[in-house]
Amino acid sequence: MKKTLKENIDEMKDWLVEIRRTIHMHPELGFEEVETSKLVSGLLEKFGLEVKTGVAKTGVVGLLRGKGQGKTVAIRADMDALLMDEPGGKPYASKVQGKMHACGHDAHVAILLGVAKFFSSIPEQVRGNIKWIFQPAEEGGGGGRIMVEEGVLENPKVDAAFAAHVFPLLSVGKIGIYERVGLAAADRFVIKMIGKGGHAAVPHLTKDPIIATGHLITQIHSIVSRNVNPLESGVITIGKVSGGTANNIIPDEVELWGTVRSLTPQIREELKSRLEQVTRGVAQSFGIDYRFDFEYGYPVLLNDPAMSKLVASACSKGIGEENVEFVKPSMGGEDFAYFLEKVPGAFFRLGIRNEERGIVHPYHSSLFDIDEEVLPFGVEMFVRIIDEFLGLEIAK
Repeated sequence: MKKTLKENIDEMKDWLVEIRRTIHMHPELGFEEVETSKLVSGLLEKFGLEVKTGVAKTGVVGLLRGKGQGKTVAIRADMDALLMDEPGGKPYASKVQGKMHACGHDAHVAILLGVAKFFSSIPEQVRGNIKWIFQPAEEGGGGGRIMVEEGVLENPKVDAAFAAHVFPLLSVGKIGIYERVGLAAADRFVIKMIGKGGHAAVPHLTKDPIIATGHLITQIHSIVSRNVNPLESGVITIGKVSGGTANNIIPDEVELWGTVRSLTPQIREELKSRLEQVTRGVAQSFGIDYRFDFEYGYPVLLNDPAMSKLVASACSKGIGEENVEFVKPSMGGEDFAYFLEKVPGAFFRLGIRNEERGIVHPYHSSLFDIDEEVLPFGVEMFVRIIDEFLGLEIAK
């Protein structure tokens, strides 16, 4: 009796777990994914794919040219870890002090390798091309932008691109899809309030940047509530305040670091403009100077609605419509947005939550983990999406 797609993929579960745990135990930061890239490229070569390394420094691209003519589809995984410690206890805990896969990128890599293993076993059934993109530096490094600039979506030209991210708010066995708007533009700012320091006992002889900064923080946190339409979305968060050296010294300056999140270009520019206006006004009212630096980060991630529907349709055939849901946008950032600026595609979520096993912790937590059932599950979802997009009719 012929095995189903799920049964075929489930047979590689132990292999997928081994790959994921190997990567998890040896986390590497953005643009430092040397060993991860070697593991990926070695396996892609073993599978018989065309392999290109050194893309965006440590990125890897694999290509399977089908036997027949057709479209080209790309799937992408990010490879980098985070700068944080992982507590011991698990047999696969990080072996590198100060580095941890606390966002699931190790799972993303393992899943895409599983997809490569699957299709490499049936190359004669592929019409068109499948491109695997293993990207460095998603965690703030903008590796996706660099890969796009270096032509990863060309030769052959990609017709659609898909990516997934594990999601601790969805139970394992479920997927979530953004119909159009997915994730926010993620920008950052640094504000320096520049006064005149002196002795704390004679504040009238100084221009105190600390008290000015206190007022500024309050003003900043009123921008979204009073300048953004309540039916729109925006976030301004101050994550760092630094200034001063002692209890009896008024410093010369205080510095604020923060992030700005928005879902439309209009709100993005409004928040930037109001931030500078408020900073200027507070500085003038206290008779001090200021410096305002704003850095644009990842753009808004926009799914192509037709590609979102394709993902929903393809995945539903395997897991049922009840396990596929459209989810609300997130104010997190994601540099797959750069891919979707160039080609139609979709970004979706793979559930990993398992309360019985205590897998409930959010991204960037030292307790973050995944239910490894998501590994074969994720492979199956990508295979079904590729099958539907290329019209292969193998996902029975």
